[in-house]
Amino acid sequence: MTSNIGVLIMAAGAATRFGSPKQLAQYQGQTLLQRCIDSATAIFPNKVSVVLGAHADQIEPQILGVEIIVNSHWQQGLGASIACGAKHVDTETNGVLILLADQIHIGPEQLQVMAKAFEGDNIVAAHYCGARGVPAIFPRSYFEKLQGLTADSGAKTLLNNAEISVTEIALPEAALDIDRPEDLHTLKKQ
Repeated sequence: MTSNIGVLIMAAGAATRFGSPKQLAQYQGQTLLQRCIDSATAIFPNKVSVVLGAHADQIEPQILGVEIIVNSHWQQGLGASIACGAKHVDTETNGVLILLADQIHIGPEQLQVMAKAFEGDNIVAAHYCGARGVPAIFPRSYFEKLQGLTADSGAKTLLNNAEISVTEIALPEAALDIDRPEDLHTLKKQ
C-alpha cells in the first residue's frame, strides 16, 4: 500500500519563535527539512512533495528530490498549507501522509508502521501526549475535506472528530518538534 500513498511535508511557516528558517537548521549534518524528506522518500519514493511558504526563496535551492508546492497564503496557518498541498496530490493515490518538517524523531521506521496500518479507506494518525496528531495518513475520501482546511490547527479538526474512525499508532517520537533554537541545542547535547 505504501506505493500508493502521496506525502506532503509541511514547511511553509515563518518560524518566528526560531528566529530564522528552522527548516534549514542543521542537525547531524543535515537540515531538518532534508532529514524529513529523506525519511519520507525512503518509504515513499517519488511520492514526496514539500509545501513551502515563508522563506521559500531561501529554502527551495537547498532541498533535493521532491516536488515543491508554494503556498502563497501561508500566513493563514497550517490548515491553509495543508489545503494548498492537498490540491496538488495525485488523484490516483489512495491516501496522503501529512508530515511536519520539524518532528525530528520521525524516521522511516515510524512511517513504515503507519503505512502498514493504512488499508486504503481509513485514517491513520500518530497518538502522543494523550491526543491524535500528525503524522497522519488520510484516504482519498478525505482529500476534499483537506482541501477545505483553513484554521491554524491544521488537520486536528478532522483527527479529533469523535464521529470519524481513526486508527491510532502510538508514536511518542512525534511529541518532539523544534520550535526554538534552544530545542535544537538541548537535542544536540543529549
